[in-house]
Amino acid sequence: MAVWATAPHFQPNIDIAGRINLPCFMSTSYTKSKWRTFALSDTRKNIKSDNIYETNGGVLECGFDSRNGSWVAVNDALQSLDFGNQEECARIYALILKNCRIRGDVQLGRQVHAHLTVSGVELGSFLSSQLLEFYCKFELLEEARQLFEEIPERNLFSWTSMIGLYCRLGDYEETIRLFYLMIDEGVRPDHFVFPKVFKACSELKNYEVGKNVYDYMVNIGFEGNSFVKKSVLDMFIKCGKLDIARKLFREIEYRDVVTWNVMISGFALKGDFKQALQYFEDMQRSGVKPDQVTWNAIIAGYAQNGKFQEASECFSQMQRSKDLKPNVVSWSALIAGNEQNGNPSQALLVFRQMILEGVKPNSITIATVISACTNLSLVQHGKEIHGYCVKNHLDSDVLVGNSLVDFYSKCRDVGIARRKFNKIRKKDLISWNAMLAGYALRGCREEAIELFNEMQTQGIKPDVVTWNGLITGYTQFGDGEMALEFFARMRETGMMPNTTTISGALAACSQVKNLRWGKTIHAFVVRNLIETATGVGSALITMYSGCNKLEHACSVFTELPVRDVVVWNSIISACAQNSHGAAALNFLREMQLGDTEPNAVTVVSALPACAKLAALRQGKEIHQYIIRHGFDSSILTWNALIDMYSRCGLIQRARRIFDVMPQRDIVSWNSMIAGYGMHGFGMDAVNLFGYLRVLGMNPNYCTFTNLLSACSHSGLIDEGWKYFKMMQSDYRLDPAVEQYACMVDLMARAGQFEETLEFIQQMPVEPNAAVWGSLLGACRIYCNPEVAEYAAGYLFELEPHNSGNYILLANTYSAAGKWESAANIRRLMKERGVTKPPGCSWIEVKRRVHSFIVGDISHPMMDKISEEMESLYSKIKKIGYVPDTNFVLQDVEEDEKEDSLCGHSEKLAIAFGLITTSHGTPLRIMKNLRVCGDCHTATKFISKVTGREIIMRDSNRFHHFVDGVCSCGDYW
Repeated sequence: MAVWATAPHFQPNIDIAGRINLPCFMSTSYTKSKWRTFALSDTRKNIKSDNIYETNGGVLECGFDSRNGSWVAVNDALQSLDFGNQEECARIYALILKNCRIRGDVQLGRQVHAHLTVSGVELGSFLSSQLLEFYCKFELLEEARQLFEEIPERNLFSWTSMIGLYCRLGDYEETIRLFYLMIDEGVRPDHFVFPKVFKACSELKNYEVGKNVYDYMVNIGFEGNSFVKKSVLDMFIKCGKLDIARKLFREIEYRDVVTWNVMISGFALKGDFKQALQYFEDMQRSGVKPDQVTWNAIIAGYAQNGKFQEASECFSQMQRSKDLKPNVVSWSALIAGNEQNGNPSQALLVFRQMILEGVKPNSITIATVISACTNLSLVQHGKEIHGYCVKNHLDSDVLVGNSLVDFYSKCRDVGIARRKFNKIRKKDLISWNAMLAGYALRGCREEAIELFNEMQTQGIKPDVVTWNGLITGYTQFGDGEMALEFFARMRETGMMPNTTTISGALAACSQVKNLRWGKTIHAFVVRNLIETATGVGSALITMYSGCNKLEHACSVFTELPVRDVVVWNSIISACAQNSHGAAALNFLREMQLGDTEPNAVTVVSALPACAKLAALRQGKEIHQYIIRHGFDSSILTWNALIDMYSRCGLIQRARRIFDVMPQRDIVSWNSMIAGYGMHGFGMDAVNLFGYLRVLGMNPNYCTFTNLLSACSHSGLIDEGWKYFKMMQSDYRLDPAVEQYACMVDLMARAGQFEETLEFIQQMPVEPNAAVWGSLLGACRIYCNPEVAEYAAGYLFELEPHNSGNYILLANTYSAAGKWESAANIRRLMKERGVTKPPGCSWIEVKRRVHSFIVGDISHPMMDKISEEMESLYSKIKKIGYVPDTNFVLQDVEEDEKEDSLCGHSEKLAIAFGLITTSHGTPLRIMKNLRVCGDCHTATKFISKVTGREIIMRDSNRFHHFVDGVCSCGDYW
C-alpha cells in the first residue's frame, strides 16, 4: 500500500570527468542550482596510519583527513568493490553509511547513495534499510519518505525508522497513520514501535486510538518489555484515564525507578498531589530510591499547578541531599511553573539564581525566561538573554528561535523578529504563527499577507492558532477592520473558530462599531452552543457596549449561567465607559455581595465610574480595598487612582500618588498633566512636562493635547505656542486636529479672533466640531455675535442635534441684547427637535447624593435653603457683589432676572451644603453644564463670607474658590 504519492526518482548527473554532481536537497532553497561534486578519481594524499579501511574482518573504519576536511579513503574502498558480488558490495556500502551516521557527514552519505545508484547495485531490504536509517538519523524527511516509497519489501526495520522519524518530528498523527499501514501490510510491531505509537497518542491525548493500540497489543499476545509498559502507563495518564493506569501499575511485577516515576509525574502534573505523594512514599517503602527524575516530577507538578511554596520546599530538600542536587530540569521546572502561572518576575529571579549556582540552562529554560521578558516588556533583559544564546550556540534551536521571534515582535522590533525568523533552519508551524502574530500586533498589513501566502506556498497549512494570532493581533493593534477581514477568510476555509477566535472577532466588531457583524457572530455562538460563561460572554458584553447598545450588553449579562470575575469586570467597564457610572457602581456592590471576589481589573474598571460621578467616597473606599488586597502593584491601578482623585477635586492627593508610584509610564504623566489642566493649574502642568523632558521620556500626542489644554485653561499663550511648535521640532510629531483645537481655544479665549480665524484657515487638517466649538465658546465670553454666527454655521452641520451649540449662540445673542435672534435660535431648536438638558448640580452629604435642578423647589429642605440663600445674598452684596443679569436669557424686568439667578442649581447646592455640613468642611459641587458668570462671581464672594473652600466641577473644568478667589483666575 502506498503511503505517499511517489515522487520522481532522482537520477544523478555524471559529467565527462567521471564526477557525480549532486543537488543539495535540504538547502534552504530548492530552486537554486547548488551542486556539490564528489570526484571518484581523487588520489589518496596525506593519509595517516589510522586512516585505513579494513574489509577482510568485516569492519570498515573510516579515516578523516583534518587538513582538507574530506573523506579521502572512501574512494579506495569504492573503487575496490567487486560489483559481481552484490552481497559484499551491499555490506561495504552499509558500513560506509554507518560511519557517515556516526560521524555526522550528511554530504558524504548522499554521495554514497548516488554512487550505488550509478553503479547499479541492487537496493535490497538490507541496504535500503541502512540507507533509510541514515536519512532518518539526520531527519531528512523528503529523502527518507521518497526512499521508503521505493523499497520493494518494507521490513520491520524500515517501518520502525519511519515511524520513529515522524514521532521525533512531532507529527504524531502521521506516526499513528504509519502504524496502521504497517499492520495492514502484515508487519508485526515490536517493542521499538509500540512506545513511539503510545507516545503519539499521549501527546495528542487521543485515548480512543491509544486504547485500540493497547487492545491490539494484548490480542496478539505481545507483553512487551518494561519500556513498553511504561509508555502504556504514560499514555493512559496523559489521556486522563488514571484508574486504568492504577490497575496496570498494580499488574506490573517488577517496578523500577522509571516505572514509579511515570506514576508520580503523571499524577503530579494532573494536580493530584495526594496520590502523587502516596506513590512517592510507597516507592521508598518498596526499597526503590528516588532519583532526580522523581524529585523533578514532584517539583514540576507543584510548580505547574501554582503551588510554589510546596515546590520550593521540595527543591530545598533536593539541595540538602548528599546524593542528588537540582539539575537543569529541576531549575527549569520552577522557572516554567512561575512563568506559566502569571509570575514572570519570580521566574526571572529563579533563573538568575540558577546562573549564579553555575547550572547551565537548556533550550527549554531559555525559551521560558524569554517568554517572561516578553510578558514584562523587559527589552534589555531579553536582548541580554539573546546574547547569551548566541555565545552558547542555543539560538539555532527552534524552540529558542520561536521565543525570540515572539519576544521581538511583542517588544515592537518586528524587523529583528523577521531576521530571527529567517535564521530558523527548521521552521515549524509555531515559527510561522509567531511571526504572523508579530506582524499583526504591529499592524503590518502587507508583510502579514505576503508571509501568510508564502507559508501556504511552502505547504504549511494554517491552524486555528494561526488565525487567532492574526485576528487578536490586529484587534490589539486597533485595526479591527483587518481583524474581521482575516476572520472572514478563516470562515471561507471552513475551519471552525474556537472561543479565542470568537472573542477576538467580537473585540474587532466593538472597535469598528460593526453591530451587524457582531450580531452575526452572536447568532453563530447560539447556534453552535458555544460556551459563553467566560471569554465569549465578556466579549459579547464588550461588543454591544462598544456599539452603544448597553441595554443589549446588560441583557447578555443577565442571561449568562455563570458569571466569573471576567464577566463582572466587563459589565462594570461597559457601564463606566457608556457614562452610566451609577450602574457600574451598583454592579460592583452586587458583585461583592455575591461569591465573586473583585480583582485588580475590577478596581481599574470601577474607578473611572467614580471619576465621572465625582463619587469621592466610593473612590476612597476602592482605594482602601486596593491597599488591603495588594492590588497596588499594577501601574494601571495607580494611573486610575490619579485620574479618579483629579476628577473628584483632590488634585493634591493625585499628585501625592503620582510621586510615590514605584514606576511610571507615559499614561501616568499624561493623567497628572491633564489633572493640573482641568483644575486650572497651568504652570504646574508646564513644570511637570519639563520634569518629564529632563528624565528623557518621549511625550506622545495625548501628552501635548493635555499640556496645550492646560495652557488654554490658564491663558498661557506664549507657553502654548512654544509647545505646539516643539511637537514637530523636537519630537517629529505632526500636530493632529486635537492639538489644533487646543490652539484655537487658547487664542480665542484670549480674545484674538482675527488671529484665530486666520489660524483655522491655514490648518492642514479639516476643522472638526472641537475647533468650531472652542471658537463659539470664546464668542460667548467676549460677546461677539458675528464670529459666533460663523462658527455656529459649521457646528449646526457637524452636530445638528448638539443642544450646547444652539444654547451658546442664543446666549451670545442675549448677552448682546439681540433678543429676536436668540428667540429665532430657540425656534430652530424646536423645529429640529433639539432639547436642552436642564442645569443640574449635585452634592454628597453624609453618604447620600443630593441633586438640584434650576428652578426646582421639590427638595424637602427647600425652605431652609431659600432662607440661607437670602442670608448669603445679603452678606455678599454688602462686600461688593452685584448680580450680573446679562446671564438671564429672557427679556424680563431686572428684579425678575435677579430672582431667576437665585434659582441656579449650583447656588442651591452650595446653600444646602452650608446648612448640612460643619464649619471648615470643603464643599464639593458637581454641575452638568458650564457654570455661568454670575454664579462664578457669587461663589467667590460666598467663599469669602463663609470661610469655606468650595470646589466646583462643571462640564469644562474645576474651580477652587478660596477666600474670594478662584483658581481659574476668572479665565474659563
